[in-house]
Amino acid sequence: MNTGLLNPLANLRTTTSIGDPAIERLYRSITVIALFNFFIVSVVGLLLRAYPLYSIPIVSFKNVLHAHSHFAFGGWIMPALLAMLLKYFPEIASLLSIRHMRNIWVMMLVSSYGMLMSFPFQGYALVSILFSSLSIGAGFYMAYIFWIATSYYKQQASMRFLRAGLVYLTISALGPFATGPLIAMGYAGSPIYFNSIYFFLHFQYNGWFTFAILAIVYKMLNLETRSSKWAFYLMSISCAPAYFLSTLWSHPGIELNVVGGTAAVLQLIAACLILPDFTRRRSYIQANNGLFQLAIIFFVLKNVLQLASSFPEVADIVYRQRNFTIAYLHMVLLGFVTLFLLGAIVDRKCIVNHRRLRTSTTLFILSFLVTEILLVVNASGYNIAIGPFRFHALIFIASVLLPLSIAMIWKETRLMLTQVDLATNYTD
Repeated sequence: MNTGLLNPLANLRTTTSIGDPAIERLYRSITVIALFNFFIVSVVGLLLRAYPLYSIPIVSFKNVLHAHSHFAFGGWIMPALLAMLLKYFPEIASLLSIRHMRNIWVMMLVSSYGMLMSFPFQGYALVSILFSSLSIGAGFYMAYIFWIATSYYKQQASMRFLRAGLVYLTISALGPFATGPLIAMGYAGSPIYFNSIYFFLHFQYNGWFTFAILAIVYKMLNLETRSSKWAFYLMSISCAPAYFLSTLWSHPGIELNVVGGTAAVLQLIAACLILPDFTRRRSYIQANNGLFQLAIIFFVLKNVLQLASSFPEVADIVYRQRNFTIAYLHMVLLGFVTLFLLGAIVDRKCIVNHRRLRTSTTLFILSFLVTEILLVVNASGYNIAIGPFRFHALIFIASVLLPLSIAMIWKETRLMLTQVDLATNYTD
């Protein structure tokens, strides 16, 4: 069988288990390095929260922020999702040539570290744009080969969500591709420029991340329900128009408030349809040390807040108070996406048997919740002070626990993956 790029279903294997030695090694490698990258993301985030307290003249805050966000997506979330697809969709992994999956992983790794090292010192310039383009290329590559492999199973609920997520992963690239021409035409800093960035963010976290996570959820819980089908259709119909919620800050017209609000209602209905499916596997979810339960709570809250943002008054408040936006993005990316990924990586058997893993995840959740509360209270106009410490000092102190807890999670997971039989962990 041809092993070229145009035929990713090379090396056709009949195994349906992650027990395949090559896939298992790749899964372990991606998971361990992705968690280490997550630690780096938290360290860079801590550096960002040090800027209001200390003078850091070497690199600008804005450039470090670009490095932080790009590395979070390309170095942590994308590889973690790839690893979870290998773990929970062994029938897909068995169809694909492992050469292609290794290629994707290498592209993700090189591009993410390239962005991490170039953005702080030059911002958006030639080198950082090249690495950003490589990251987008890795996403295209992944979408292409997984799209072909999933065509054999597209009637399953998990596969429907996954295939839609792959579409949104591809669509999201239109945002970055538009920024270059907009800058060349003198639109840098304009509403259309920022909306192109929000286009990318929306189709990443409301499209690709959300749909991929729901695909993994339905696969790991082994569910196929009528409500899942209706939820899928509602989310698919509403995903694109929900983008307009990200543009309301520029007051594009009340018509887009209505369009975005309608999409938000449909997504909230979809979330309500999905919840009963989760309760069917309540014992499985509860056994993950609360990680899945919290992730589900933040998933629902995300949809509630999206609906609230469709009202002009709320959209204006969020635009004026930047910490509301930061709190929302962290709630989605840390509260929903990351807590789910951690729950999927350190599954129910592992987290029950590892006291240090339970402790580290608890510290992570505690630090995350405290920083979220501080952001929301500050954005609400309240002056926070505990003794000599005010808002910026308090949130910096609370954030110190994030890299510490993630380092512990990384260490314990690395040890855990050498002791666990992965072939039995994705079944209930």
